[in-house]
Amino acid sequence: MAALVAGAVWTGLVAWLLLRIMRQSAAHRIMSLSRLANDAAPAAADVAIIVPARNEIANIADCLATLSAQRGLGDLRIIVVDDGSQDGTGAAVGHAATADPRIALVDAGRLPAGWMGKPHACWQGALAADAPWLCFIDADVRAAPELVRLAIAAAEQHGIDLLSLNTFQVLGSFWERLVIPAALVLIACVQDLRSIDDPASPAVAVNGQFLLIRREVYFAAGGHRAVRAEVAEDKALAARIKRRGWRYRMLAAEDFVRTRMYCDLASLWQGFAKNATEILGDGPATVAAATAAMTVAWTALLLPLLIGLTAARQASPAAAVGFACALLGSLTIAGVQVASARHFRIPIAFSLLFPAAYTAIAALACYSAALRRRGRVRWKGRTYQLDREA
Repeated sequence: MAALVAGAVWTGLVAWLLLRIMRQSAAHRIMSLSRLANDAAPAAADVAIIVPARNEIANIADCLATLSAQRGLGDLRIIVVDDGSQDGTGAAVGHAATADPRIALVDAGRLPAGWMGKPHACWQGALAADAPWLCFIDADVRAAPELVRLAIAAAEQHGIDLLSLNTFQVLGSFWERLVIPAALVLIACVQDLRSIDDPASPAVAVNGQFLLIRREVYFAAGGHRAVRAEVAEDKALAARIKRRGWRYRMLAAEDFVRTRMYCDLASLWQGFAKNATEILGDGPATVAAATAAMTVAWTALLLPLLIGLTAARQASPAAAVGFACALLGSLTIAGVQVASARHFRIPIAFSLLFPAAYTAIAALACYSAALRRRGRVRWKGRTYQLDREA
């Protein structure tokens, strides 16, 4: 009887998780850039694209090439803000500007006390721009030629003041392929995209790799100056916009934009440790969610084995049904991981390592929470002192 109860409870839990994931997937498909901009008139708006860059020599040339290729816009200006780079990023931007005079290089200058690096660079870029639309794009983004036009068209047609786009994540190294798909599945289980799209809800999720905002709204809300001390400045800015009654939306745009956030374990670990607690709300919530995900992953691996051994020793219809339920639930969990691997176009073999993936995520969550409690994070050669969480 115990085997039957355990199998039934496990199957029920998996069914609930699968329902959440399917609901998120459906909302993701509905809230897509191609869907919202499909019937929009071609935009010929003026826009300033602002690229904050610190030591981005590996990315900046390819990024600027895709931005220079943007079509269907009015007056386009591309402002790269060099945030104290020491690897030749500024020189690479200067070289790109010789081929495209729309590209301008702005020196961010010395980082003032109380500022995080990226908000300061974005603020300096915004001050140098005078277009009605400001578009903040990270240097690791590769944009399709129609990306910015479609984004502005969707925003104008649907009255969006701040638009964030989800990008396709390119995964190259072993650790990227192991951790990032599992992390995004975890986020899908925890967040509710429908509430994010609801103006009455305070819930916010955002991807700071692409932010499009009306210039007057940006400065009326205080811009990046108002969120200058935030680790996740993109989420803080979106929350500020939404809280003050402007329209915020996050749309799927994987067909039009891609990015590779991290290239190795060191950058992945440091990047996720910096932002993990911000993504899911706070330290305790992040640790709890990651620990729960790790528990589910190992349960999927071990529960059918344990119930199967019990059924083999004490053969009974109840034990057999319990084993079947446990196996069905675990195969469903494995199926979700396989679907995730197919979405990210990585070898299916990585989906078989999901218990290790969620264990790594739990370790990252604990490390991130510990950094927040110590009030210190490090990113791109800078150490930032933060307010400690209670």
